[in-house]
Amino acid sequence: MDMKRREFMVAAAALATAVGVDQEVLAGSDASGGVAGGDAAKNKHLVRERRNASQMHALPSALPGAGPFEIQTPLGGLTPKILLTAVDSPAKSADPKDFMAIASGFPSQALGPTFLSYGPMFADGDIVFEEWESFIYGANGTLYNNQYCWLLRVEGDDVVEMREYNDSQHAALIFGPLGKWPELTPSTSPRRRSRKGLPVQPLAEDQLETVFEVVDEFQLDPRLLCDVVPVAGPAPTKLAAGPDGHRELIQALRRAKAAGDQALINRFYSKGFRHFIGGEYPFGWDHLPLEEIYAPLVKHIASPLRVRYGPIYVDGNRVMEEMDSFAMLDDGTVYNNWHCFVHEISDGRIVQTREYHDSRHVWVLLGRWADWGATPVQHRSIPRRSNLQGIAMTTQTPTMFLDLERWQSFAPLKS
Repeated sequence: MDMKRREFMVAAAALATAVGVDQEVLAGSDASGGVAGGDAAKNKHLVRERRNASQMHALPSALPGAGPFEIQTPLGGLTPKILLTAVDSPAKSADPKDFMAIASGFPSQALGPTFLSYGPMFADGDIVFEEWESFIYGANGTLYNNQYCWLLRVEGDDVVEMREYNDSQHAALIFGPLGKWPELTPSTSPRRRSRKGLPVQPLAEDQLETVFEVVDEFQLDPRLLCDVVPVAGPAPTKLAAGPDGHRELIQALRRAKAAGDQALINRFYSKGFRHFIGGEYPFGWDHLPLEEIYAPLVKHIASPLRVRYGPIYVDGNRVMEEMDSFAMLDDGTVYNNWHCFVHEISDGRIVQTREYHDSRHVWVLLGRWADWGATPVQHRSIPRRSNLQGIAMTTQTPTMFLDLERWQSFAPLKS
């Protein structure tokens, strides 16, 4: 593979990682059996070993006989056949030159390596899920400090699929100006995720895309788009101990949401509950009240708000689930977001939820009508509060499109 082709493939991988039937009430649906088989411990070990191995080759070797330096990508030694990112692709066409232009602007003027910090790794069946954050310092005084959650599906000894959620608004703010990213316009039909290795599904214009097994689907009362108010008293349901009980808790929460029972929903959360939402203002750890964020959606909604949930994944006291949301608005546009939730559970209640979604989609669709949308988010020059609750590993990889001596192969010694 020639150098230009290799650089393009590296850039593609790096940018990709950076950057139905309605029913009123859930009755017999059961997500507890939706997790495919797999050795969770083995799968976590596989991902860690691939990441560790990539770090041992993150710099050129000066040892005798060392071959040419092969650039490692931010995928950390993983080579999934399918990569789905819950964002609109900034590429205006399939032309590689177009892709290179939007990808290279910011990183080509970076000041050093890309640093990636990972939280604890979790797995259930054939799925490994983890949260992480990235750091790329730019010579223009800005910092790319994105926040991510991804699901890795393992088959045998390979990660074959990756589904990623990140702060797309932050990516557009930092990568967009130098890469000349096009402005997005509000969607008028169901959206399609950015993808690599998987062709766009041949769907009708009004058909929702499905990238996970839909195990629960219902119409959500828009009035439930509000912050929960934890209440004292008995737990909402009697649960089995351990992971099975945690899975049952989230399944019961879905039933409460389908029934539109806010008072019951509040009982699923403990005092001191925190809800992190990935993104710059109005999101984050100290986000605006959800009622304020989603007020434009409630005001302009012109159809039922459909939500679709995937399987419930559990490892210890941590639960992860995916959700798609869809509604038509009164001006002919559609709200169609993609969500990933990580719940921390203690004593039969949720003590913390970390939510990742397409933040740029919220800005484009709802920000035009919202008071919070009148205040543009500013570029960052220092790191923001982390989405992580602990750091299990920090790695560094060469920053794409940045030519530094530290990543150049050593010249042969003169005899």
